[in-house]
Amino acid sequence: MSTNRSMSEDDLYGPPPAYSLNPPPSVYIISGTPHEYRERHTSHVSIVLSPNFLRYLLAAGLIHLCIGLAAIVCDILLISMNESYSFTGFWAGVLCLALGIYLILFMSKPKKQTCSLQRFKIIHIVVCLLIMATLVISTLNLASDFCFDTYFGTFRCQQSAKQLKIILVTFFSFTFVQICTTSLVTSFYAR
Repeated sequence: MSTNRSMSEDDLYGPPPAYSLNPPPSVYIISGTPHEYRERHTSHVSIVLSPNFLRYLLAAGLIHLCIGLAAIVCDILLISMNESYSFTGFWAGVLCLALGIYLILFMSKPKKQTCSLQRFKIIHIVVCLLIMATLVISTLNLASDFCFDTYFGTFRCQQSAKQLKIILVTFFSFTFVQICTTSLVTSFYAR
């Protein structure tokens, strides 16, 4: 005789695992060792920037925007005269435009965290290195044209191209000094 008893889940899968009413603690403590709790230094401490520093950032951002636009225009004019080979004015102008926009966006909120000031300094250091490279390349481009005057005379060298190259070198020199100054002022606030 067979019984028509249906099998329960316990019969099918076995008994459920044993659960404790008192689960183990989430952190195991080894007895005999001293317990020291140190607060971690957080980089999310808020800093309120002074209105003078925010005005300085706005002015620096607008100056970088103007220099970026002027550098792009100068390089486009040099390209039309077949005098620009490395396009330093174009890519450095775009870099100055991006830095100007970043400065204006950065100063839009006066309450900053320490990590955003550190990121700000890193961005300035990278841009400073790129502007130094641009300054060197533009200076070499300017210096290379002066030797053509002695060989070909003034009829081969366009005077306006030299003036535009001098303007570009001046812009990049000013941008380099401006970025270094902003980095120093920012390092004062990020201490």
